Amino acid sequence: MFFNKMTSLQTLFKRSQLAIFGLTVFTCTTIFIVISAYTMEVLAKQSINVLSHALSERIQPAVVFNDKVTINKILNEYSKHYPIRYIQVLDEDSHELSSITLQKNQVNPTTKLLDRLFFNVPVIVSIQHNEQYYGKLIVYGNSSNLVNFFNHILIGLLIASLLILTVLSIFVRFVYQYLMSSITPMVDTARQIDQTKDYKLRLPNSPIKEIQGINIVFNELLNKVQDSNQQLQIENDLLSHQAKHDPLTQLPNRTYFYQELLQLFNQESEYNTALFFIDNNNFKVINDKFGHQAGDAVLKEMAQRLKDHLNPDDFIARLGGDEFAILIKNIKQHKDLEKVSKHLLDCSNHPVHYDKTEIYFSFSIGIALFSGANSPEDLISAADNAMYKAKMMHQHWYLSPSKDVTREDYSY
Repeated sequence: MFFNKMTSLQTLFKRSQLAIFGLTVFTCTTIFIVISAYTMEVLAKQSINVLSHALSERIQPAVVFNDKVTINKILNEYSKHYPIRYIQVLDEDSHELSSITLQKNQVNPTTKLLDRLFFNVPVIVSIQHNEQYYGKLIVYGNSSNLVNFFNHILIGLLIASLLILTVLSIFVRFVYQYLMSSITPMVDTARQIDQTKDYKLRLPNSPIKEIQGINIVFNELLNKVQDSNQQLQIENDLLSHQAKHDPLTQLPNRTYFYQELLQLFNQESEYNTALFFIDNNNFKVINDKFGHQAGDAVLKEMAQRLKDHLNPDDFIARLGGDEFAILIKNIKQHKDLEKVSKHLLDCSNHPVHYDKTEIYFSFSIGIALFSGANSPEDLISAADNAMYKAKMMHQHWYLSPSKDVTREDYSY
């Protein structure tokens, strides 16, 4: 047949009527606008949802402890680095803990329009810990990152419409079925994307060059949406890791430690759990004598040695400065604590080699058992006090008085 080979749209439109071609153009343009707008909306909502959940994870410990200073600091940080129009944090009684609003003079008319289209409804995330409700996070997104993309779509559609209008009068009726046979797969694919949210689907090839060009552009757009979603997931994972880990030692940080502590404290276990507070005995001397870079090297090496001397299911974190905390599970007898403490203290038997210099260090361990505490705060206080007593003892470890444990040995 005449249309078996690929031909140009200009050749076909010379034999078409104005009405048929107008219908075709209207259909294609409508599909492109609908899918483009839908793609932008999905991308915008997914972005603000990912950002909101990452923010809720970040502020969860501060909300649990009603730490308004930390909440304000985190909200200010996010409002400066991410497209957010308004953030509000409410406690469990719906009282405001903190809020941030973007200044009106920083918003242009196009951004306001897109905000109404895509971010008119806030993202509300419940802040919970161990299934207990502590409050909620309310986030309104800002479409400043979508403005350029939106403007390019409008300009592209305007240019395409002007070009098409110049050739509307020269098309013939008999190409109608052929054009529809190329457009129908586009509509079906677009509808399937709309219903299944499967962005791996692609528009099929068309024998008409111009429609194939639209397919290629739209498929490239779908590629960018898919890549953007993957990149957002990678960035979200990185942000989550950075929010929970110390940048120097790569150990869990204070926030992550408190989350783990609260979770363990509220769990019922057949065996006991112990909290070890560890503090370097001569860190200030090391900093003063060898410099802060040497001090950092000692902390990194100390963190690695402690981690290497623990079981895989034990949890170690750097609380800040030269302070570390370890959660050791399945303690069966008190004598196991002595065994563990001596095993950890062996970390300091060998010096740290830094810049051709041997640096000796030591540390003290304060221990408190979960069974001897009425709350996480009592546990932390007991371990902290035990650590200071350990500094004055020759053995450099001390167990805060607690209940006896009568289980079999806990092997290390």
